[in-house]
Amino acid sequence: MKEHNVSRKTFLQKSAAITGGIFFVDFFNKISGFFSSGKLFAAPADDRLVVVTGSDISKETIEKMVQKALAQFGGINSLIKKGMKVVIKPNIAWNAPPENAANTNPYLVETVARLCKNAGAKVTIFDRTCSSARSSYKRSGIEDAAERAGVKIEFIDDRKFTDVKVPGGLNLTSLSVYKPVLDADFVINMPIAKHHSISELTISMKNLMGVIGGNRGMLHFNMNENLVDFTKTIKTNLVICDCLRILTAHGPNSGTPEDVKETRTIIVGRNPVTVDAYAATLFGRSPSNLKFLVLANKENMGEINPAKMNIQKLTV
Repeated sequence: MKEHNVSRKTFLQKSAAITGGIFFVDFFNKISGFFSSGKLFAAPADDRLVVVTGSDISKETIEKMVQKALAQFGGINSLIKKGMKVVIKPNIAWNAPPENAANTNPYLVETVARLCKNAGAKVTIFDRTCSSARSSYKRSGIEDAAERAGVKIEFIDDRKFTDVKVPGGLNLTSLSVYKPVLDADFVINMPIAKHHSISELTISMKNLMGVIGGNRGMLHFNMNENLVDFTKTIKTNLVICDCLRILTAHGPNSGTPEDVKETRTIIVGRNPVTVDAYAATLFGRSPSNLKFLVLANKENMGEINPAKMNIQKLTV
């Protein structure tokens, strides 16, 4: 009788192990399939930052700054291959001229767009604007920049948004994302660094709001958590951060000339969290005091301590 009880116990243990194993394998296969969809943020292995400061912010100097920065990543042809669909996402949100530092510098956008086109890519530029799209595209100088570079500029089409799950979301379970971003082979996030009344700073993580649909106002609630969720959901291959002029107060679009500081700098990297953390230092801010960066760091999405960053500083 004792032998029978031991045998039965062993049988039940093995059965439970097998059942549990099947469940785990099934769960693992499902979750692995979701992770492999490309929607899960993984901190890039290449965590370098290249920070280039120019003698001025003329078109010629900006071109040299971009070339010098990209050379540290092997040059544009090591990043962009012929036939690639490349999306360039600047900040074009506001009906404001470049000197207001509300939108990404048009010469910077033009330079990057032309380099990608010359590498053989099919380049598209767009943003979901806050002001009138046609006015913002024109007055920002970015519509003309795209024309000079010979690339396509697209007005956001509301029919092209699709729902995407947020993997491990802090606040959101899904997002409405502009499908051309998801379909792109290479996404270049080109924010301008500036003050923001809610998140304190708006840089590359918040720049992703320009490819998210739905009620923009609602996304400003729990914004710090949402910025992390944006970054987890939308893959960025390269960040080229415009710190040529930064808006130090009354952002994102109400700054006065006194609020604009000419820092003549661009920051280039593959990790938006690390780029944003370093950009914060140009405002005299500690990244560890910015909630969205602290949250991202806790999620193992990138280094936010400048002392631990792999930074290469160059001048032109």
